[in-house]
Amino acid sequence: MLAIPLVAGLLNAGSITLLRQETIEIPVAQYISVRFVLPPHLSDSASLQGIVSINPDTASIELILLHIDDYIRWRSSSGTVDTLKYISISSGPFEIEVPGLGSYALVVSNRGNYRPASLVLDLDVFFAGSGKTGDPLPVALRLALFLMMAGTAAIAVGSVLSRKFYGRKHKT
Repeated sequence: MLAIPLVAGLLNAGSITLLRQETIEIPVAQYISVRFVLPPHLSDSASLQGIVSINPDTASIELILLHIDDYIRWRSSSGTVDTLKYISISSGPFEIEVPGLGSYALVVSNRGNYRPASLVLDLDVFFAGSGKTGDPLPVALRLALFLMMAGTAAIAVGSVLSRKFYGRKHKT
């Protein structure tokens, strides 16, 4: 019984790839950031999902999700920072829920290791829905074009009919 809504939800889902087999070198006590934006049509039940392979295999990295404003404050050490999600991970899959639409930075940190870390990272944004925008402009343009064509056709038919009836009226 519970599988039906789950399958229906999976059929109406999408994803966008942020990184695919990206090789990243992170020195000791350093980080890299992956910035991304979730517009409204991609923000429903959004999550970051990926697979990381770290070398040396004894190392772990930290994944920290920040709103872009907090990331800017964190980089400049000015003001308080609200961490949205934090995980420490060794090689393997991970998933981080993204709160909703907005601009974000995923910080990949190597601050807990004594050696540089080399990692291969796959990172995707998964979301509910099709990911297509419901832009009404093309529909409105098609409707306007259809109405203009219908009006032109009505004027042409009216003109032909009026000439026919006007000509018949004056012949007799």
